[in-house]
Amino acid sequence: MRVLPIDRTLPTRSLAALIGRRLAPWLLSVIVSAFSAPGSAQQFNETELKAAYLYNFAYFITWPEPASRDFLFCSYANSPVTGVLARLIDGEKVHDRPIRLLVDPVPEQLHECHIVFVPGQQERVLTTILEYIRAFPILTVSDIPDFEHRGGMVRLTTEDRRIQPVIHLQNVTRAKLAVSSKLLRSSRIAE
Repeated sequence: MRVLPIDRTLPTRSLAALIGRRLAPWLLSVIVSAFSAPGSAQQFNETELKAAYLYNFAYFITWPEPASRDFLFCSYANSPVTGVLARLIDGEKVHDRPIRLLVDPVPEQLHECHIVFVPGQQERVLTTILEYIRAFPILTVSDIPDFEHRGGMVRLTTEDRRIQPVIHLQNVTRAKLAVSSKLLRSSRIAE
């Protein structure tokens, strides 16, 4: 198992040090169970947890396209989550597809993305981004309040020092994406 290098700005037991190519498929269940225990929020910070969820969405969502091109994460504002995500995906593959990260994509590049993350500090561009990608099978993720009711698919919410995905299934299905039952069991479903 290859272990990603540790960024010394993060705690010694950073997520980047724990995630390897073979761990990702079951990491989501470990995250959910470990971080629901008291005191566990002290091991990893909110930024690391959000990045781990983003990384694992690549394994728990199915896209209606051939698996011939690179898997592309897109993120805005080079947020702290984007920095951690960059370290997590460095040299990794999803279903034998190399993973790339595109920061601050222009609208013409959005259709190439598989997952688009819009951090809270970029709420001002949310409507524009969602409008550009409406016709494409792209998973949209954010921590913006009420994101799922504004057309987004997955909101990462923090409750009781715990990260939980809130999934709007109608928005996901409209984009012709499918969500694994494992992810659904660990998420809250929005209507």
